[in-house]
Amino acid sequence: MTKEELISISEAASILGVSIDTLRRWDQSGKLSSIKSEGGHRNYYRSQIEIFLNDLFGLAKDWVLKGTELPSKFYCSNSAAFQTKLTKMQDLLSGVPELAPLFPLVVAVAGEIGNNSFDHNLGKWPDTPGIFFAYDIHKKAVVLGDRGLGVLETLKRVKSELNTDAEATEVAFTEILSGRSPESRGNGLKFVRKVVAENPIGLLFQTGSAELILTKGSNELDIKASPQPFRGCLALITF
Repeated sequence: MTKEELISISEAASILGVSIDTLRRWDQSGKLSSIKSEGGHRNYYRSQIEIFLNDLFGLAKDWVLKGTELPSKFYCSNSAAFQTKLTKMQDLLSGVPELAPLFPLVVAVAGEIGNNSFDHNLGKWPDTPGIFFAYDIHKKAVVLGDRGLGVLETLKRVKSELNTDAEATEVAFTEILSGRSPESRGNGLKFVRKVVAENPIGLLFQTGSAELILTKGSNELDIKASPQPFRGCLALITF
């Protein structure tokens, strides 16, 4: 049996794109435990770090719910950074022959959700601007998240009678909304629903206290209460 490679806390921090102080805090809270040397130095198994990075939805959820520090490789501070990473994902997906018929649609769905985050929170971010954006080609999953205003606050600008996150989420995925530019809100999510309904793509979308599930190849909306309400949006695309 090959002995697992131990790496220093500084190397682990470099791989994750976080500070050493963040790793110390994560160790103390149990989020990412270290292996202490006899001298008390924190080390990590390289495989441990790789597994941590592979939990994309967990990392996004922690950031959206708690504002925890993100690995820099998953953070897009502005729409230009997002478009650059989206193009890179497109290039990688295009190199997988079995995904040839599907990858442009996956990229389009991710693009709509990510662009919504930037367009609808422009100049109005409550605390941290930008979005979480990551993907795993092998697991066929894309994860996006933001700590923005959320769908309800966004849509109330053009549909003031909305009262709940569930109502706003249903409207966002079903109704064409009008409004003077740039106040037209959420219309890209109708496109997302159409793509999912017609293709083997699934979507979990959470905002506020609402959780929406779109099943691959189905036009049905399954909206229920989210077990952990939060401000902003969180999406998991599977294909």
